[in-house]
Amino acid sequence: MVEGKDSRVRKVEDLELRESVRLWLSSPTGLNCGVMPPTLNALQDPRPDILGIKHIGGDLCGDFEVVTVLVRPSTKRFVSVAGQTSAQRLQADRVYLACFMAEERFTESQTEVALRLGIGLVRIDTNLDCHRDVPAPIASPSLRTRRELLNQVGFVECQLCQIAFSYSLGEETNNEASVLWNEIWADRQGRLRNETVSDRRYLCPDCTQNLKTLSSSPKESF
Repeated sequence: MVEGKDSRVRKVEDLELRESVRLWLSSPTGLNCGVMPPTLNALQDPRPDILGIKHIGGDLCGDFEVVTVLVRPSTKRFVSVAGQTSAQRLQADRVYLACFMAEERFTESQTEVALRLGIGLVRIDTNLDCHRDVPAPIASPSLRTRRELLNQVGFVECQLCQIAFSYSLGEETNNEASVLWNEIWADRQGRLRNETVSDRRYLCPDCTQNLKTLSSSPKESF
């Protein structure tokens, strides 16, 4: 019974740590990730504990970064866990390892490991406040694996403006998004089977509306 009780306490503590990091990730004083899709246990490896999407586009183009975090209750097995965090660079633009440190700090050796592996370090103190001790450098993830990760949490990438958006959210809010089944390209590449194709391309609600507006505008306005 004692073991079960300790296990429940640890589980609650882990949830509190994750919630603290989640709030920091979305906060303007943190990483300011405007989109925080739920991270499911069914995600394929390498599986993050928390995932955020930060839109960084400007006047000339749309763009975004995928940020993932592994959360741990201590720095036990630090090098191994740092290696697991580094594996997230296959599918995310910036990756962090967040550890509950209480009153302690990351050691010089731990900081060096993080710098060599290209990961950021977040320190969680006694009050569950998060401190970014080592900023994560930009990674060069595989675009395919990044899109697959986004798809697992219900997000896709717009083919026009290059932002990530929730396709299901557009359906729920009546903001019309579009999905194009690329049959012509698939047929040209020999991927068309029984007149069906799984190659799909998405347009976000904003781009869909903009295209409708352009198509209905008088030619003199172009």
